[in-house]
Amino acid sequence: MTRARASWAVAVGFAAVLVALAVTLPDYWVFLLSTVAISALVARSVGLVAGQAGLVTLCQMSFAAIGGWVVSWMSLTWPALPYVLLVLVGGLVAGAAGLALGVATVRIRGIEFAVVTLGFAAALDLVLRQGSFPGVGSGTAVSPEAPFDEPLGFFALCWVVLLAVQLGLGALGRTRRGLAWSALRGSERAAAALGVRVGAAKASAVAIGALIAGLAGGLLAGQYGLLTTQIFTPLTSMVHLATAVLCGASLFSGAVLAGVFAVFIPELLRRIGLPPDIANALLALAAFDVLRRGNSGLAEQLRAKLDDRAFRGIRRSCEMGPLRAAPGAGAGAGVLADVGAGAGAAGAALADPAHAAGTAASTEPAAPPCLELAELTVAYGGQRALDAVSLTVRQGDVHALIGPNGAGKTTLVDAVTGFLPAYDGRVALAGRTLDGLSVQARVRAGVRRTFQQPRGIDAMAVDEYLRLAAAGSGAGPGAVDAAALRADVRDFFGLPGGEVPIRMMDVGSRRILEIAGALVSAPTLLLIDEPAAGLDVAQSIELAERVRRLPARFGCAVLLIEHDMRFVRAAANRATVLDAGRVIAGGATAAVLEHPRVVAAYLGTEIA
Repeated sequence: MTRARASWAVAVGFAAVLVALAVTLPDYWVFLLSTVAISALVARSVGLVAGQAGLVTLCQMSFAAIGGWVVSWMSLTWPALPYVLLVLVGGLVAGAAGLALGVATVRIRGIEFAVVTLGFAAALDLVLRQGSFPGVGSGTAVSPEAPFDEPLGFFALCWVVLLAVQLGLGALGRTRRGLAWSALRGSERAAAALGVRVGAAKASAVAIGALIAGLAGGLLAGQYGLLTTQIFTPLTSMVHLATAVLCGASLFSGAVLAGVFAVFIPELLRRIGLPPDIANALLALAAFDVLRRGNSGLAEQLRAKLDDRAFRGIRRSCEMGPLRAAPGAGAGAGVLADVGAGAGAAGAALADPAHAAGTAASTEPAAPPCLELAELTVAYGGQRALDAVSLTVRQGDVHALIGPNGAGKTTLVDAVTGFLPAYDGRVALAGRTLDGLSVQARVRAGVRRTFQQPRGIDAMAVDEYLRLAAAGSGAGPGAVDAAALRADVRDFFGLPGGEVPIRMMDVGSRRILEIAGALVSAPTLLLIDEPAAGLDVAQSIELAERVRRLPARFGCAVLLIEHDMRFVRAAANRATVLDAGRVIAGGATAAVLEHPRVVAAYLGTEIA
């Protein structure tokens, strides 16, 4: 609440300064300040697409050209229409063009996306050079009606549009769609695992960015009267990208700073007798230096420093106290022992590896299956990463999947969660076949995962991440109380405060947060990939105890990948061992870990 009040105070003060400048400065300076607002709109559109969604765009001024062209044409065709309406229609048409480009490029990422947008900018520039803008041939200028025909009125319109756009983006940023953009920038795979429709999120970011740029183009049409292609060249798009990167235009303050730089640096150079075009080179060099250092833009760096000061002394890591043993806990829980201890003592208790079902003898009736894999095979060229793997994870189980590096464990998780384009065999969840379903469809079916490398989203706070993760749940609204579940998960893992930025958390706490994010969606099956990496011994023991209790506490079965055998013994009641893509053992955890074939796989020894 304190930060919100501070933001409002800054906003009110900023508005007061704008009003004071507008009523005291000469008309020329009011004109320049109007241009700052228009340039800030373009920068904010770049900040949305490149800064928030992580898509390098080189065509934002092309969308501005579309908005300007529409305003010019409609002003010539229907001169009685209100100018504000023309600007809005121009933005909407540019947004539609952006949506079309976004849909056409949903499978393109990285440098390829940048090349496509540059090609779009070059093509549109060629079309505009051949046909020009409406009204240029006849000298018919766009003439906004009163009060926008005066410098002060036009100044007010430009800044009102900019502030309205920022308010809209702020509100959108608190929704699942806005949070999904930050997830995209962090990792498309992690975003998909959270249930984000990656293609739709990318297309919407491009479309809304194009709409904002189109509004800027419509305002330029009213400011200049007659537009020329020189304003909207691909080079100007690159300059705006460089300025937005330098200033950190994913934030409103960074967008305004980018507008100030874009307008006043050339003005300063002109006044001291230097060519204004030098400004483009200076801005590009400064942006290159920011990218070279891997730093955020100026406004983003300032925001990070303010956050560091605001959260000084506030807990930023997970604090998991010891849990009391649950009634009826398995006898092997909490036992920490090396994999080689007592090798061969319980080999007879293993299930037949040839069947690989992981069913050891038990006096209790078997629980229903949660995950069933039948003859799962994944091949890359002539090499089989998984070779006819069959495995059953039963409801209520924490089932460890272990094996040496390169055994195929992560490949198996990728196949189960839909990240592999193709595999042979069958994957079923609670009796329902998942084969052929997308990642998002499997998430909605109740499958969640974590990754080997922590993929917490730096641009988010803890609560924002949990809300995004919970929103991807396939459970109906009445199936689970989302707020109560988030509170339970937060307490269970000792998460820090909800406003703490994820970037401030240590690696181990980020791993724990990722597990918590998977749980808030009330999954049927949770696949956890190496959760103990980056944790000290005490944290590892505490996390293992919590993982062991996940099925009873949250009603999900767990498939656990872990190299720390102490963790496996403490957390898992059953285990399956992979080696070179094949199952070599399966059954009760203690028996599996003591079997000679498992010890040989880990230690590289031969067995008779």
